[in-house]
Amino acid sequence: MSRHPRRAAVGLIAAMTTSALLLTGCSGSSGDAAGGEVTLTVGGKPQATDQAALALWDQKVEQFEKENPDVTIEGSEVVYDPQTFAAQLAGGTLPVVMGVPVTEIQSLINREQLKDVSSYYDSEDVLKELNESVTANLQGPDGAYYGIPVSAFTLAVLVNREVFEQAGLDPDQTLESWEDIAAAASTITEKTDAAGLGQLTTTNQGGWTLTAISAAFGGLVEEASGEETTANLDNDATKAALEYLSDLRWNKDVLGSNFLLDFDSAGPAFATGEYGMLVGASEWYNPLVRNFGMAPESYGLFPLPQKDGGLGSLGGGSVSVIRADASDAETAAGVAWTNFYYLDRFSDLDFAAEEAAGMAKDGGTVPRVGLPLVAPETYTAYLEAIKPSINVPLENLETYYSATESPDFAVVTEPRTEAQQIYGLLDTALQAVFTDENADIDALLAEAQSQAETIVADAQPQS
Repeated sequence: MSRHPRRAAVGLIAAMTTSALLLTGCSGSSGDAAGGEVTLTVGGKPQATDQAALALWDQKVEQFEKENPDVTIEGSEVVYDPQTFAAQLAGGTLPVVMGVPVTEIQSLINREQLKDVSSYYDSEDVLKELNESVTANLQGPDGAYYGIPVSAFTLAVLVNREVFEQAGLDPDQTLESWEDIAAAASTITEKTDAAGLGQLTTTNQGGWTLTAISAAFGGLVEEASGEETTANLDNDATKAALEYLSDLRWNKDVLGSNFLLDFDSAGPAFATGEYGMLVGASEWYNPLVRNFGMAPESYGLFPLPQKDGGLGSLGGGSVSVIRADASDAETAAGVAWTNFYYLDRFSDLDFAAEEAAGMAKDGGTVPRVGLPLVAPETYTAYLEAIKPSINVPLENLETYYSATESPDFAVVTEPRTEAQQIYGLLDTALQAVFTDENADIDALLAEAQSQAETIVADAQPQS
């Protein structure tokens, strides 16, 4: 099918903010997407006060409808909110298509609130090229796919290369172990004005990063068997991870003085050199550089070290989903919109080149930093196509990207049942460890485990 009509929209694509991209729902391959006339409601339409994003939304809708004359896109300002999702679904006010954090997918699947889109993974060429480590997060206990990824990342060690150089460390030399991280954090704290490592502890981000470290140490905070999920917060690896962080806090004193951090507070401090390292999402290049003023050449990225028996790097991202009661025509149109909006750049390299040129001209990030959505060969071809427009110093991220292409690189899926509540429980344990040198880690994890068992049991599908 022809892609030429979408060329006029390339410059506008570049103007879209990251947050708007994550909220604007879904897409698919163009041309007779639905097989019949259909009106598709898509969540995340920018509000009238965000004129630039709204203008882009209107242009994208116009372009999609031109390529798919039987589909009418009806935008909705509704975005995903776990507190209102079920009520909106029951009341018929939920958009057919919307963006959802990958942490929420398994809970929505368990409640049978998402459409099975597995057939499109068999029929759509671009979906066949998706990175299997990304799509694994979207499968239910039945093996079916219940969404399409639109962004992906793993947790990694974010490095302020300027601080590393000030400390006499080589920012191109990967830290192979958690002992290496502790040693580097000590050197940074000793030789610079920065703290060695910033550790998130609030807004569920502390529990999220602790879960990632736990997996790297060899443990899962939830275990799944078929449709059954079991809470496992008090496993040996999570205990060891807390002991490791406690040692950094109380014995090595390399975590600075603020122990109530989330990315909104730690991000600006990391960007300006108050921390040398931060465990967080590999995709945080964009907010650090564009929002917090970090110099692009100062951003470095190492894969998360793995202890003997480590399970891999915790992954995450955003997913375009379709509500379970969507008609076949709505489902087809929804998949078409998602592919059109997010994925066609990987299958149409001429379009990818023009899109990247427009994004770079307008000051956008080219390419998006994070875990590639598509398989390594497809992503390499994409990078070659957009090479003249690349403005991210990819050579500084080489150790991370090389690791993701290794056959030994494993992505661990996030807890599938009430992940955010599990992270909140671990937030509490982590904060206690950081504020009390004599905190009883066994007791803290036992309390978190008790609460998690109730949360997980209540969320299990009812037979």
